[in-house]
Amino acid sequence: MSGPDWSEVLPAPPAGGTLSEAWFTTFDQPEAALLVEHLLPSLLGVGHSLSHELEERTLFFGELGTALERLHGRITVISSQSVGQAPQYPWLWRYVSQFTVGAESRATQHAKLWAFHWTIGDNEQLDLYVSSTNLTASAFKRQLQAGWKASLQLEGRVTAKSQRSWGDFLPFLDALGVSAGANAKRRIDRLTQLLGRTECPEGVMFVAGMPGSVKRGTQALKRLAPSAIHILTPTVGDWGKDTLTAWSKDVGVAPEKIHLKWLDATHPWANQDGWTLTEAAEKALRDKGVQLNRLPPEARFSDEHADGDERWSHAKLYLLTIPRKKTRHLLVTSANWSPSAWGAGKEEPARNFELGVLLETNWKILEEIDGPLSAPFCAPRPHTGNTTLQWAEASWDGERIELRARSSDPTTAVRATVSFSSGAKNQVSLVSGLAALPWKEPVVTPLTAQFSQGAETLEVSVIDLRPPKEFSKTPLPEIDPSLAAALRDAFLLQRYGGPVVDVESIPGFGGPRRPPGVSAPAADYAVQEWLDARAAFGIVDQWRAALIKAKTEPTLLERVRLDGWALCALYQHREGPAAKLVANELGWRLEEEI
Repeated sequence: MSGPDWSEVLPAPPAGGTLSEAWFTTFDQPEAALLVEHLLPSLLGVGHSLSHELEERTLFFGELGTALERLHGRITVISSQSVGQAPQYPWLWRYVSQFTVGAESRATQHAKLWAFHWTIGDNEQLDLYVSSTNLTASAFKRQLQAGWKASLQLEGRVTAKSQRSWGDFLPFLDALGVSAGANAKRRIDRLTQLLGRTECPEGVMFVAGMPGSVKRGTQALKRLAPSAIHILTPTVGDWGKDTLTAWSKDVGVAPEKIHLKWLDATHPWANQDGWTLTEAAEKALRDKGVQLNRLPPEARFSDEHADGDERWSHAKLYLLTIPRKKTRHLLVTSANWSPSAWGAGKEEPARNFELGVLLETNWKILEEIDGPLSAPFCAPRPHTGNTTLQWAEASWDGERIELRARSSDPTTAVRATVSFSSGAKNQVSLVSGLAALPWKEPVVTPLTAQFSQGAETLEVSVIDLRPPKEFSKTPLPEIDPSLAAALRDAFLLQRYGGPVVDVESIPGFGGPRRPPGVSAPAADYAVQEWLDARAAFGIVDQWRAALIKAKTEPTLLERVRLDGWALCALYQHREGPAAKLVANELGWRLEEEI
């Protein structure tokens, strides 16, 4: 690795790629507006924009909604404990499943991992991102992040060699899935299977931290035998003399060889409410001989980091000097420098899920930043008291809503209030951390569940576990019901190679009532019928190809079959012999698959 590249953080599909599944981890709660307005449209390749013009806005939500419906159960977010969802786009969490850690024991999810499974023709690709980026607007717009990305081609089968190559990454994923509950574990297991079909990039080592684990990220650093370590993180934990001595031994670096890059009180970033170091911790660092190096206001980590850029650094970087090999290694991670992220000796276990990648580098700007601080910036860390209501989950399979909660107080009753898309609410009491509420209405869907125990509350989104056939009954979000059927048909055809949807192709929405792709009545109807038939059978061919690819995945296979029945119904309602031939062909193919 040489110097870092400067790039936009918003991910996009590879050329010709279609998203098959996505996984995200975040500390802060994911913001619906960020996902709906920016992140998901980019990943899904949405061609329409979120315009103020009604027609374009409707097409945007029609395209986004139908694309998300295809990926129902395939977009997973795992975060720390929920604090309640904002009212904007509450329907999003029917499509995007949000889980929280803490199902087995107290835990904090602080890792920032994104993983995208792409289908590119006959090939498959897995993109991995490990960074410091949360799923919030401020992380994208008001902060500078550090991250690592790899694009990996997937082979046909899982091998033991590939699994071993990932080191601590697979145990980290397994522990994360367990902590987020059984439903999340099944999603994470699918990612683990994909990793078994490709090898970890050469020269990359994953450094993972898990709550309570005896195996720590410091072990990976210590094995390199570093002589010094240079640290840049915006949050420094509550270090004391004992914990600092223990961490120094854990990583194998004397305290006086630890260099913390920090801010003067006059640094512009000191006004961003993002950097925290308590006065007590600052005193402990100085007493133990840790070097506090001044981060100059004009510090730039890349040529593209222009003057006047007001974004503050949220990056977490650890640069290690390795004299034995005359090299440097850079750890790009989610972990701030704190006991909760790393642990410190046997008496102070880590409390967070953290993830980073360690790479050899010749980049040394961080090492070259030195010089004493004049007046160190100190700011108190916000106090987060321990709660008894530590984890909750609500899920709906189309028949009933299951409610689960874990509390350290077994004597105080836990109640849950479920809120529905109609505005209605139902309340139920949990027994031994469990409760169930019958619910079969596909139009009025459950959105959130608020759990309460004494004065404590915990709100989660309801995870929609309905099978594809039942989920397809859900109304499209943000769409006039009178236009929903036409939009579904238009984007269904586009998905399988039909014409790109525009305003003119939607009957009742500015366009004439004619099939998409027919620009005007043809003078020679025989020729036009032949063209229509050719285009329609091209759609059938693409649908059949998708059906063949889906045969190894039961849920995906069900979705493609549902698309086939929808295409069959669409052509059955069209006039002309070409439409009838296509409907018959689809019907025959579908019956053949039963």
